[in-house]
Amino acid sequence: MRATYLLLTGAMVLSACNKESETYTVTERPLNEAVYASGEIFPEEYEYIQTNNSERIMKILVAEGDLVKKGDLLVVLGTPSQATQQRILTDEITLARGNAAQTSAPLAEIQEKIRLAKQKYEHEAQNAQRYKELAIDKAVSQKDADDAALNAETSLSEYKNLKQQFFARQKELSGKVLSTTNQMAQFSQVREGKQLHSNLTGKVYSVNQQEGSLARPGEAVLLTGTANKFKLELLVDERDISKVKLGQKVLFETDAFGGKQFLAAVSKIIPVLQKENRSFKVEASVTDSTGFFPQSSVEASIMIRENSHVLVIPNDYLTAGDSVFVKSGKENNRVGISTGIRSQAWTEVTAGLKKGVIIVKP
Repeated sequence: MRATYLLLTGAMVLSACNKESETYTVTERPLNEAVYASGEIFPEEYEYIQTNNSERIMKILVAEGDLVKKGDLLVVLGTPSQATQQRILTDEITLARGNAAQTSAPLAEIQEKIRLAKQKYEHEAQNAQRYKELAIDKAVSQKDADDAALNAETSLSEYKNLKQQFFARQKELSGKVLSTTNQMAQFSQVREGKQLHSNLTGKVYSVNQQEGSLARPGEAVLLTGTANKFKLELLVDERDISKVKLGQKVLFETDAFGGKQFLAAVSKIIPVLQKENRSFKVEASVTDSTGFFPQSSVEASIMIRENSHVLVIPNDYLTAGDSVFVKSGKENNRVGISTGIRSQAWTEVTAGLKKGVIIVKP
């Protein structure tokens, strides 16, 4: 058995020596350098509509696909009893303001009494003056003159009392307006937190909850964002972030459009390391106008160098330790090289070889 093994081995060596090795002449080729990134696609501006406290959803005023403007009311939180309370307070304010008006029934009644009291006082005052003059001429007794003066004083007192009643009643009704208005202000302040408005002009992309369900803090009720303008939110490995610059081209694909490649450009680099994944967040503005689906996953290539003419060798000519066999007459010399960009088929040579050198495939 041992002899047979040696014989076969010798035959294999002889065959390998007789076979001519493949060679490649080192030359320049255009090569791209890119940084891989993954992430999701979102509207250029977007927000999750959510609550600060656990609240019941009373009314959702929009549907998926609706266009909204900044400030539009989107969701009302709370219960029907709170809505009823608001209507009652509104009615009370309306009633209080009506009662406090100059022409209101409560004030008009007193004003009519004041008018009649004034007429009576003016009549009594004239009568007292006439009796006073007649008493001087002895046409009437002094007692009749005094009685007429007393009647005038009594009428004046009634007139003044009615005016004081009017001002007191007016103050009371105005205070009622102020009181109910304050109650409404306090109630409205609470209700403001139960009314969710849009902070941007755009589109409703998703409605995540239903009327009657309980919305908890941090749980999105709606997702809204700019219409037909999108961006990528990507994660770049910390070892590659130094290569990424603003404005660099980004080629990306998303599963929603399988096999199709889209274009974006780096618009923002957030220089804070995310420790949980040792990555940096990078944003890229999408230049295509396709109607993408927010939160779809994407895979992207951030182009660092594009169509750079560099010295390259085929990947299968490279041996362990970044070295190659250089053809030198009948012998092949092993030479160490420095490498740069590497694609699926090619490796850039940055040092150790020159253009035109012939290398041998190992």
